[in-house]
Amino acid sequence: MARRAPKPRALTLLAVAVGGGFGALARVYLPWPTLFAAPMHAFDPLPLTIINFFGAALLGFVTGIATTRQWPEPLAKGISTGFFGSFTSMSALAVVVSALSFGQAIFTDAPSVPNILASFGVVLGIVVFLWLTTWITIGTIKLGTRVGRGD
Repeated sequence: MARRAPKPRALTLLAVAVGGGFGALARVYLPWPTLFAAPMHAFDPLPLTIINFFGAALLGFVTGIATTRQWPEPLAKGISTGFFGSFTSMSALAVVVSALSFGQAIFTDAPSVPNILASFGVVLGIVVFLWLTTWITIGTIKLGTRVGRGD
């Protein structure tokens, strides 16, 4: 028989909510586009791509340290699930990619071979991006674990 999931603790839920709020604010209000010389369009995926790579690396590193040093659950989950879950926000990147995909940036109204190929290119790009961020997170979890142990 499967074990029941533990009941969520109020302090942990609060920490995740607060962390999520700060993560979303950091994603939206940090001056990411000002890092580049040219002004960016509202649906430019480059800032969110950089945020997601950076966030994936920090998420793995912090998770490795938090696990090794046994941080209190509200702190560990508030930072990892709350802050970095909201900061990296794959859904925000999906909205940007969808806006590019279904707007005039790639497609026209009529289905055609170039549009179909562009669709496959977008899907392939998303799959490769998810694969890369997963491996970045795994690698930095290992690094954070080593740092947490003092190796």
